[in-house]
Amino acid sequence: MLIKFGKFHSINDLNLNSASLNDRERKLFKIAIIDDEDFYFKEQLVNLGFNITKYDDVQNLDMLASYDLIISDIKGVGKRFNAEFEGAFLLSQLKKKYPYKEFAAYTGSAYDPRISSLLNGIQVIKKDYPIEDWANAIDSLIKLVGDPKQIWLKIRKDLLDKNVSLIELLYLEDEYVNRVLKNKGFHDFPSSSEVKGLSPEIKRLIMTLSTTLLSKILSAL
Repeated sequence: MLIKFGKFHSINDLNLNSASLNDRERKLFKIAIIDDEDFYFKEQLVNLGFNITKYDDVQNLDMLASYDLIISDIKGVGKRFNAEFEGAFLLSQLKKKYPYKEFAAYTGSAYDPRISSLLNGIQVIKKDYPIEDWANAIDSLIKLVGDPKQIWLKIRKDLLDKNVSLIELLYLEDEYVNRVLKNKGFHDFPSSSEVKGLSPEIKRLIMTLSTTLLSKILSAL
């Protein structure tokens, strides 16, 4: 392995999250809303620039693979899974399958406290929030899913769980941050010779993120 001389880039060198989103940035991120009833704010949110597709329910988890944000009613959906807690169970399974997406649940009434464990790490929105609060809540989710720093922290955790060495992580993080700062593409990431020993599974993980979510983020910078 070659030794790099000079300063390594750190994820703390990234601080790119803007205070507000414009219509172009909102349109970049695909949002799925799942509700067996009419979703009252859909037209208003689309008029504000959000890229929303509404589903009455889902047949399987794979049909939502292309979406960056998934927002679901707690009740009346996820019927194909025959689970007691319906939408909450659906969101919990989607979060396991797609850890790099962001999720929110909403409801018009109080819900069973036992649902809380299923909604761990998932934002809860009141169904009767005014449109301003809905827009702010979705903007906050876009900022999370579109923040290069947050994405790398998730990638790094996955790589550590897969026993990637600390020195390989150091080189990967350096190249990742350098590409974001210089707005370079990720189609050949990682390119460093120091990490060519990565397993095919890990390379697929990185490449999948590089060619989808990260390309959207760079285009918004």
